Amino acid sequence: MEGAKLVSNLIESQHPKTILDLGAGKGYFSILAASYGAQVDAVEDTSIRNHYPDYLKAHPSINFHESPLADFKITKKYDLIIAKHIVMYMDKEYVLGEFISSIYEHLNRGGFIFLTYHHSDSHLMKENEDAVRYTLDDFKYLRHNFSIKDFGDYTNPAPWINKEYKIGYIILQKN
Repeated sequence: MEGAKLVSNLIESQHPKTILDLGAGKGYFSILAASYGAQVDAVEDTSIRNHYPDYLKAHPSINFHESPLADFKITKKYDLIIAKHIVMYMDKEYVLGEFISSIYEHLNRGGFIFLTYHHSDSHLMKENEDAVRYTLDDFKYLRHNFSIKDFGDYTNPAPWINKEYKIGYIILQKN
């Protein structure tokens, strides 16, 4: 869970008070952020898969939004926005344009975005012809006023299928 370590380190070092967890999945980052005292808005499309635990939906520091990401409208500003394992399922032009613009508008000055993407040679990308391919360069030259705070790669083990997924990540800070 290298991604969890990266997000945990970011939360520990920056102490964000407000966090948006897009594609919240099983709620790992939501509960992690709430345990550090942050107010979390978690978004997950439970019509596709319902992994988000009911007990987290009732957590006093977590507001759960059951919505497809394309339909969810961000209405507040955040100190940290987490977009883990979602962009490869979204149109690239939309992600690099409207999606990133919306995130930029809804980040507080000095706020961070933690974004991941699967490498082209990752098993997931080989198995899923419809998945959208990204590289680090797609995110390095965004038109918004971001600073790159960190970037790199890690593997995400999937022992239940005897594979590892190659993940790229980038942490951007709004100037």
